[in-house]
Amino acid sequence: MALALLFDIGILIIVSAALAYIARALKQPIIIAYVVAGLIIGPMGLGIITNPEEISLMSELGIIFLLFSVGLEIDFRKFKSVGFISFVGGALQVTLMFILGFLTALFFGLGMLMGIYLGLLLALSSTMIATKLLVDKDEINTLHGRIMLGILLFQDIIAVVAIPVLKNMYSVFSFEFFGSIIFRGLGLFAIAILLNKFFFPKILDYAAERHEMLFITAIANCFFFIGASYVLGFSVTIGGFIAGLSMANFPYNVEIAGEIHSLRDFFLIIFFSTLGMQLNFFVIEAMFPMFVTLLLLTVFLKPIILGVMYLLSGYGGRTSTYIGLGLGQASEFMFIIAAEEFMLGHISHDFYSLLISIVVVSMITTPYLATIRNSVYNLFAKIKLPKRHIFHPRSIHEIENPPVEEVSEHIVIFGAHRMGEKIVQHLKDMDESFIVVERDPEIVKELGKRGIYCVYGDAENEDILKKVSVSKAKLIIITIPYADISSFVIRKAKRTNPKIKILARAHSEIDAERLYRAGADIVIIPEFVSAERMIKKLNYFLKGNKLCA
Repeated sequence: MALALLFDIGILIIVSAALAYIARALKQPIIIAYVVAGLIIGPMGLGIITNPEEISLMSELGIIFLLFSVGLEIDFRKFKSVGFISFVGGALQVTLMFILGFLTALFFGLGMLMGIYLGLLLALSSTMIATKLLVDKDEINTLHGRIMLGILLFQDIIAVVAIPVLKNMYSVFSFEFFGSIIFRGLGLFAIAILLNKFFFPKILDYAAERHEMLFITAIANCFFFIGASYVLGFSVTIGGFIAGLSMANFPYNVEIAGEIHSLRDFFLIIFFSTLGMQLNFFVIEAMFPMFVTLLLLTVFLKPIILGVMYLLSGYGGRTSTYIGLGLGQASEFMFIIAAEEFMLGHISHDFYSLLISIVVVSMITTPYLATIRNSVYNLFAKIKLPKRHIFHPRSIHEIENPPVEEVSEHIVIFGAHRMGEKIVQHLKDMDESFIVVERDPEIVKELGKRGIYCVYGDAENEDILKKVSVSKAKLIIITIPYADISSFVIRKAKRTNPKIKILARAHSEIDAERLYRAGADIVIIPEFVSAERMIKKLNYFLKGNKLCA
């Protein structure tokens, strides 16, 4: 049995690796390669692996380690300003999509119980897929990243409560039953808080002295919370997330995340391949109208609801688009819910296969939706909204600090995060005349408090370019990391003001060449600058001098 399992995993990894090269050559998301690998070697393909359940446990470890990594990177201090809107938006979206799912079940002649399952299918998004995209794009700490994580956290709480409730349908109205869930949930968080406060400060300081000790301590903590979650009746994936949270406030979290990166990716390959094995085209064909309806509601309507909701909340077209498209899929928790309900006899095998197929196909579409999010944003950008929005507690215009008089011969800075923040402070110290364009409301508010002229909006918005008087500026500094947006700003600025000088930032030589072609005067690649500075320090040391800052 063990040898057969090892053989299956070996075949899965080999086929996944081969298809990953093909996906790379075709410029397709690598996740698709893993899913197709599972489809080829699974029951619907060559039938090399006919019992994917035997490796499903290992695939679940991929989710656990991913959520553990996400938990490590979460700083709750950054959620203070977006926590309310995340949970309000999450609650509205979950409620609307649950009702739609319930009505869809009634429309197709299914019972109320099936309506609950379909409601959860549409209401919940994939923490694993959404966070993987955020991690891959280095967007965990962006505004849309924090809001998405807040929504996902709310949804995960719903899922954690739903799993034991659905397993004990006859105890739904029992006060003791709900009290038990709350008590056990608080107990799990209490364990994390106690370890964070009394155990980890000393043990991590000691473990950090030895490379392998820090790694094994982190893994042991992860499996401890997996066990604690299981014992308390919760999903083991939640245990991984809470384990990450328990270690998030320590200075070793970045190193720990780096250590488990390869381990996490290995198990994620198995997870995505297992997804492909569970696709059932016969069920999709037999229940095609319902399949298409549910898929459209999940992949298209849910992003529209979220996007419009946050657009009306005053978070701008780009942030709203990224949030909506990033959450346009079903949740991996539906695997757990569907499997348990099938084992209990609450749903048929065909309905189980339908739920799984919706989850798999919706997850596959997410990487493609992420590639077109800027194009979709352009549609949002054309929508004109009143200055005071419906849901936002106060208009974004109230936290701006725009110039009160006409300006000219000034500097315009696009982006005030990290690199931009240092440039802003330097120009302020130099008493230069400048305006900042930023799309993160928190940064806009902070700059406004410091008396810095700041305008909220997207760099691609032509109205914003007019508002900051690009046509009369002497210099533009672009610190935003997106080459397509930077190219747009450069071309527009040069067209309206041919004499203007433009200093831009790029991530790679290819992006730098693109910005130069657009008309930039100087393009800086931060990684190259850092390397050159390090080489100068190295040469200085090799000549017999002492290293100094």
